[in-house]
Amino acid sequence: MNRAHFDMESWAQERRVLSRRDALQRGFGGLAGAALTWWVSARARAADGKLTKAAVDYVEAGNVPGRDCEDCVQFVPGANERAPASCRIVEGEISPHGHCVAFAPRPRV
Repeated sequence: MNRAHFDMESWAQERRVLSRRDALQRGFGGLAGAALTWWVSARARAADGKLTKAAVDYVEAGNVPGRDCEDCVQFVPGANERAPASCRIVEGEISPHGHCVAFAPRPRV
């Protein structure tokens, strides 16, 4: 009976060591993942806090009907026809017929 008790204690002790090891590995992995995410997002953002065109795979002319920049909630048209359009989340001039992965459709009225 003492032998069974000893094995149970030894198993429990071994299990605690593995759990600590797993926790440390997961903790360091999570910390590394968070640091990498922060680093990538900081590099993808422009000086004004907007995303770079490369970060959102922006193209001047989209090829998916109904998913052009002018159909997106983030699109900001120019003051007149000749004024450049922009985006709330992507840096620089934006073509009304462009497209990116951050597309969010305008609500239908």
